[in-house]
Amino acid sequence: MFDKNASSRKGQAAMEYLMTYGWAILVIVIVLAILAFYLPTLIKTPESCLFSQPGFSCDVKKPVIVSESGTNEVYVIMRLDNQQAQGIIVKGIICTTAAAAEIDKSKAYAITGLPPVPSGGNVEFTSTLLGQKVYCIDDKTPANRVVAVPNADFRGTIGILYSYVNEVEGAPDRLATATLTGTVLAP
Repeated sequence: MFDKNASSRKGQAAMEYLMTYGWAILVIVIVLAILAFYLPTLIKTPESCLFSQPGFSCDVKKPVIVSESGTNEVYVIMRLDNQQAQGIIVKGIICTTAAAAEIDKSKAYAITGLPPVPSGGNVEFTSTLLGQKVYCIDDKTPANRVVAVPNADFRGTIGILYSYVNEVEGAPDRLATATLTGTVLAP
């Protein structure tokens, strides 16, 4: 009536099933744990600087995003290439985490005494040129300087306030914006 062999065969089949697929599941869990540990260091934000308006470029020499030692405040060093058909006068620069449409021009670093940038020319924004560093600010009110440790990912917007050399005096400043992404470096 009750066959012991049939019962033990079912038990043996169940154990073989658990052992086979149990080891497979264990291997999958171990691989996922290893990926979760190492993957964030392998995937870094690509370094790019891309203007939304034609006629400007900032990727001939890649911008550098730096975390100041001591405070970890982020500033940017970059080169602007003028590919417009005419010269420009750079009047200000801003680095922010705000979207391009939400940039407040009044928070830009004013630039005075810089000679016009001719068509095909360039200008490098360094603390030597400006007499100060171009610190990045957040999109809050009031704006604060962005803080990030070295090797952190950064995504922000660069705004360049400019006018054309041949524009009428007193015309409002134009704004060119670029999306800036990269890894924050130590000084």
